[in-house]
Amino acid sequence: MFSDDDRLRERAESLRIAVGESYKRAADADQRGESENAARFRELAAAQTRKAELHERLIGRDLKIGQTHLLSVDEEQALKLLDRFDSNPAEVVLTHTERDEHAHWRLEEIQRKACEWLFANEVRASALREVVRMALVMESEGVEVNTAALARMTGISRQTLHARLSEARGS
Repeated sequence: MFSDDDRLRERAESLRIAVGESYKRAADADQRGESENAARFRELAAAQTRKAELHERLIGRDLKIGQTHLLSVDEEQALKLLDRFDSNPAEVVLTHTERDEHAHWRLEEIQRKACEWLFANEVRASALREVVRMALVMESEGVEVNTAALARMTGISRQTLHARLSEARGS
């Protein structure tokens, strides 16, 4: 039976192989003079590299469900969170750990909650983008959207909705 770490290693390895294939396809596209395709393959390779790095950095961490959260959000955000974990080790965050034999376990739980926080923020941001998109669709069909009422209905602040709608409209 595979452990989570084995699965992470396997996935990271397959992503690294895919990175090589993407760069090869980019080089082939360059040779054919297809610069747009080459650029897309390089972007794909860069995204695959970030995803592989994320999988590799999760190996050996006891994040439980937090691991799933990190694998489902933007890789850059997940990697930044892992950077924050690494730059603030237990020895920096905790003092007098001899007073609590469970301090390190509790710190791991805090890290799992930080993963949940990141995931929840990603879900919220996605929901906000979708609310704005749907409001713009309705406006394009001639419907007038009352931002204040939409804010009350969704629970999203009026200021946030107004700012995002204005930004999306380009005004």
